[in-house]
Amino acid sequence: MKKITLRLSLLLIFFLGSIPLAPDPAYPSEASNVRLIGYSDLQGREALQVVLKGNYAYVGHHRGDRFNPLTGKMEPNGTTILDVSIPAKPRMIKHIPGYKGAESRAVQVVEKYFDGRDYLLRNQESGEFTGFEVWDITDKANPKLVSKIEWLMAAHKSWWDAKTGYAYLSGIWPGWKGQHLIVYDLRNPSAPKFVTNWGLPGQRPGESGESVSLHHPVISGDRAYLSYLFGGDVVTLDISDKQKPVMISHMDFSPPFSGAHTTVPFSKMKVPNFTQGIGDVRDFLVISEESFSSGCREMRRQLYIVDVTEESRPIPVATFKVPDGDFCERGGRFGPHQFAETKDGEIIGGGLLYIAYFNAGLRIVDISDPFHPKEVGYYIPEASDKTGPGLKRVIQTNDVDLDYRGLIYITDRAGAGLHILEFLRGK
Repeated sequence: MKKITLRLSLLLIFFLGSIPLAPDPAYPSEASNVRLIGYSDLQGREALQVVLKGNYAYVGHHRGDRFNPLTGKMEPNGTTILDVSIPAKPRMIKHIPGYKGAESRAVQVVEKYFDGRDYLLRNQESGEFTGFEVWDITDKANPKLVSKIEWLMAAHKSWWDAKTGYAYLSGIWPGWKGQHLIVYDLRNPSAPKFVTNWGLPGQRPGESGESVSLHHPVISGDRAYLSYLFGGDVVTLDISDKQKPVMISHMDFSPPFSGAHTTVPFSKMKVPNFTQGIGDVRDFLVISEESFSSGCREMRRQLYIVDVTEESRPIPVATFKVPDGDFCERGGRFGPHQFAETKDGEIIGGGLLYIAYFNAGLRIVDISDPFHPKEVGYYIPEASDKTGPGLKRVIQTNDVDLDYRGLIYITDRAGAGLHILEFLRGK
């Protein structure tokens, strides 16, 4: 009897040892001054950029394949179009598949363009095609490809300036080193025209220098704000002459800090504790780094606020980062990635930052006093069995944008979908 009991015990130990460990329990949602309005699972596709224009949301996806119930087919991840006219019930209208294995992370939209039609510009990075595509999306349910920007070695993100018709791309032109600024004339979307390349010293063909790489440009009027994720550089360009951009200022944060992901101007801000009429209206840039490693195994990433009232002489005046709490133990990345650049397609302005902070979700920061930023709200979605990686169920909030109503849209790079939120402004 003892031998039988021992044998059963050994079999039980072996059997239990062969069962995979259960995933970590999902973290519940957490919120302060923010409430959930609506949700779309985006068919489980890993998402990056989200852009709001009127009653529509456009989402660019990371590589992968998912089943599309609208077509009944497995489709490579591409670009999703949603009707958000009823925010509590976002409705997927169309998923435009990408090339097999392609990164389709970036999306830009212009509405009622020079010819009265609506267009979408997206990147594609795959073994089959690397470049940008222009789609006619006037009929949102039936987009039509109208042109391509081809022959690039990389195609990361872009900014399509609807006022001038020019597109500013982050990519690699043959012979150039690292991602740099590529300008195209898209006034006729069916026939893109190359205008110029611009890069830092060392990027041009035949030059030697440090390895740097532009993440993406932000355009405001006749200024381009360039953020170099690899290199740590932040550049302001005068783009009055599209063929000959002129550098106004150049900051280099690395070393000791990391690379710059996003730079956005906040202009003509009324600053407290300055003498009225003597320097109390000032211009600023907000710059975000990107966190890369899981478990905080890196120099801590943060945001910088830079006074550029004297445009050619930028002066850092403040930083912001979320306290560690237990975020370093939750898994996934912890730190900033991207903050809202626009509201309904226009440079956001105002006195609030809406920051995608990976496993710390959405953070809302008041910068009405740019010298003393302070957090005023947050929302961390509930992790689910769709989020990963591995056994860690963790949110990875990836991008954020605002619609004309002031509602907030956040995407997730771990496949947790699109959350539509409302800031309660201290209510």
